Amino acid sequence: MIARDVQDLLDSLAMIVGRGMAVDDPEGRVVAHSVHHGEVDQVRAQAILSRSVPAEVGAWQEAHGVATTREPVRVPANPALGMAARLCVPLLHRGRRVGSLWVIEGHGPLTSEEQERTVRDAAAIAALLDDGGGSHTLRRLLRGEITAPRAAGVLGEGPLRVLAVRGDRGGLGEAVGDELARMRRPPAFAILDRHAVLLLDSDEDASALAESLAARAHGRVGISALHPGLESIREAHGQAVAAARAAAAEPGLGPVARWPDLGVYRLLAEPAAGPLGPLREHPALVVTLEAYLDRGGDAQETARMLHLHRTSLYYRLTRIEELTGRNLKDGSHRLEMHLALKLARWNAV
Repeated sequence: MIARDVQDLLDSLAMIVGRGMAVDDPEGRVVAHSVHHGEVDQVRAQAILSRSVPAEVGAWQEAHGVATTREPVRVPANPALGMAARLCVPLLHRGRRVGSLWVIEGHGPLTSEEQERTVRDAAAIAALLDDGGGSHTLRRLLRGEITAPRAAGVLGEGPLRVLAVRGDRGGLGEAVGDELARMRRPPAFAILDRHAVLLLDSDEDASALAESLAARAHGRVGISALHPGLESIREAHGQAVAAARAAAAEPGLGPVARWPDLGVYRLLAEPAAGPLGPLREHPALVVTLEAYLDRGGDAQETARMLHLHRTSLYYRLTRIEELTGRNLKDGSHRLEMHLALKLARWNAV
């Protein structure tokens, strides 16, 4: 039904402006093409036959900014490729790019009235094509099937967080879909393994959405740290999944857990992310910390074993807390650092 509606809109628009047109998905595959109007070039004929755009043509188009543009952009003719001039209109819906509308302009560009009509109809085509949040592109990006620059045209750029919802796989997609349907601009999401994965920009309220999703899905939600962009989305995805898993394992974390607050569970998920990094340049503090934790926090016994005055020991412990951001009076923080020390020994042999 959607494919037929897209085709009808495209044919109607092509007839009105008297140009050949085609619609591509975000990966450059031809979704629909109009009947012939005006000039027909070699590239159009080849794309219709193969349902895809040749790599050299795609490179020429991307060199003119079509992969990331949010406004109509003209691509000049390239006789060597057998390609006439084109107008590329990005297909945007709810702020996401879901494809491109191509208009063969040939020797004469569209008039301003024709371009306005094309942009207006492109919005209607985009609404029909929208898959509910760019899930196909997000899934392919997380699986390493496409690059971040390629996905940016659909998913956007800039700082991001990832949410992972862990729940009953059977009803997970429906529960998340119901929640996102209430939003004016729902984020991209995809189901991977036993998690629903959502991509949020830095302006969106991750905590409020996570709480709603946890309640609706009767599950647990993990929130990644803030990341600079799509280049680190797989790391963000791993953090969000680990946080959701920790929330399922540790009721004390609540239904929503954040990666920066996981403590020992963060260390178990990613040992390199442990608390000892700030102490690498302070070997004496590492020795002090391990001696103190090995002795159950007994300051007197630690000072005796290290041949330190109690005042010197307390200074070192305070410095350790300042550098690591951990509180040695907190049992979960002590466990995290003690485990990190033993993991470092284990990994060193």
